[in-house]
Amino acid sequence: MWALVGVIAAFMALGGNLVDAVPPAAEFAEVRDELGDAPPDCGPPGPLGKPHLVEVVHSIDQGPWLTQAADAFMEACPNVQLRLTARDDFEVANAILRGELRPTLWAPAEELSLRYLEIRWGEQSRELLFRIDERRPLVRSPLVALLHEEQFRTLRAIHEADREGLGFWVDALCPTIPRAPALDGVLQEDMLPGTWLDWFDQRKPPPPPPDSRLAAKKRRTTPGAPPTPAAPLLPTPEELRSWGRVKLGFPAPTSSAGGLSTLLLMARQHLLADAAGDLAPALGRESEVLQRWLRRCNAGRDEWFASAVLLTDHVFDLGPKSYDGVITYESLVFPILARLKSDELGEVRVYYPSTTLVAEHPAVLMWPDDETRAAELDAAGRWLQYLGREEVQRSAISYGLRPGQLDRPLGAFDLEKNPFLDMRRFGIELEPTLKEPPRPDGAVLLRLLELWRDATGRN
Repeated sequence: MWALVGVIAAFMALGGNLVDAVPPAAEFAEVRDELGDAPPDCGPPGPLGKPHLVEVVHSIDQGPWLTQAADAFMEACPNVQLRLTARDDFEVANAILRGELRPTLWAPAEELSLRYLEIRWGEQSRELLFRIDERRPLVRSPLVALLHEEQFRTLRAIHEADREGLGFWVDALCPTIPRAPALDGVLQEDMLPGTWLDWFDQRKPPPPPPDSRLAAKKRRTTPGAPPTPAAPLLPTPEELRSWGRVKLGFPAPTSSAGGLSTLLLMARQHLLADAAGDLAPALGRESEVLQRWLRRCNAGRDEWFASAVLLTDHVFDLGPKSYDGVITYESLVFPILARLKSDELGEVRVYYPSTTLVAEHPAVLMWPDDETRAAELDAAGRWLQYLGREEVQRSAISYGLRPGQLDRPLGAFDLEKNPFLDMRRFGIELEPTLKEPPRPDGAVLLRLLELWRDATGRN
């Protein structure tokens, strides 16, 4: 009996825990036994001379950049141990709401994810989760369309001839669908966008000059030249008919920041026609019309990818019969373009809608008023200051991310690797002219998601 008591006492003295407290999802960790000398900017060491552990959860596209930056930071500041975990925005938000995740710092892709979590958190707790006004943009990546080459040329010709449409997010994602469609007699499997042939006939782009086909073919053989033909090649009616419906995919709004951003842009153009105004009153007045339009356009689609990462990675393996293109973040297209360039698998083009949202990957300190986390929060703040340095911001360019805190043209940076320059022939623009609408508060986002769920019957 006394031996058993001794075993129990020893177990409790060691912490009484048989479970490994380190999250298995962490992709990067470094443990240091000897701190050495750290500069004053690194802050003081932790208790008993151990490093402060900072749990950093971030969007997947920031992973390579943040990992190399973390290596350099911990080399300079051995009194801080960073543990980085890459996860999708909605996955993180839902894990925090369930109490499964409690990071020191969160850097999602999109500010909308913060607004979504903020209002959802307020439904279950009065504890301050983060201060959204203190968010720090790290890097930037606009929402773009990545299309097969023929569909890209046709879409651009339609857009240039368009005098009736509301904008890209309405016309390209729900072409030929009326603003207030009738649903009587329409089967659910037919609740999809219109066809390329009908859309083309509706907008009637002018035909190219007779010699433009030969000139465009010659231009395509020139390596490194940006795709700016004066008169794009246009498909014949038979080719358009063979394409069937317009299949421009975007991720599910209920599980993806990219999908939620797309839904927001669609709703704004549908209700406000790109006017600079508050979405909330228009949504209150015409929510039924918007829901009917979303149902007519989206309810017949069977497959929805849960994230922009998954969608972008798989869409071109499926081919143009499944997708004409995808809505995704610019930073996610570079691995696809690099693969196509090296394997010579075909041609795709990046399309920059004039009105879009630019993901700023805003970082926030989590539970900032928790005094028990004060040392870790201070260390996380020093990590954020390091990420704002010019050399660290400049290094993001090599990973297909635009610096969030440097106001200089991308072409002005002297880098060994600059994918923005290397991939211009795929339509990458160094300084695209983009207009961003205002982001609504969390209540509007929740209402949009509710409308989309009811319209499509999906969670």
